[in-house]
Amino acid sequence: MQVHTVRDLGALVRTARRAHGLTQAELADRLRVSRDWVIRLEKGSPRLETQKVLDALAVLGLRLDVADVQPTRKSATQKTAARKQLRSAATGRYVTHGHAADKSAVRAGTAGKRASAGFKSSDPFAFLNDRTS
Repeated sequence: MQVHTVRDLGALVRTARRAHGLTQAELADRLRVSRDWVIRLEKGSPRLETQKVLDALAVLGLRLDVADVQPTRKSATQKTAARKQLRSAATGRYVTHGHAADKSAVRAGTAGKRASAGFKSSDPFAFLNDRTS
């Protein structure tokens, strides 16, 4: 089974504990922790001591294998869709930030929108030129 989240790990521990015929209290006794700790482990609490979690896996006969996974690459269409777009005041169309059309649209009077969208302008009073409000 692949574990992607601490919830997945908790579910795996719960399944293994039940398969071994152990109660939460019995598992807690073997690990020298409280039953509440076992409950938090099975619910997938992210704030448990790692060594104790590894001990719980060992008691249940589970082995932790770590694999080196290559990150997935975004396709060209995903990259294009992820780019932030701005509406041009001159044309009313959406233009992609960083594109030549965007630069000319910004010069046409969208400096105020750029500043409010997190872009820095060389003119600190560029927002006064924005006639859209």
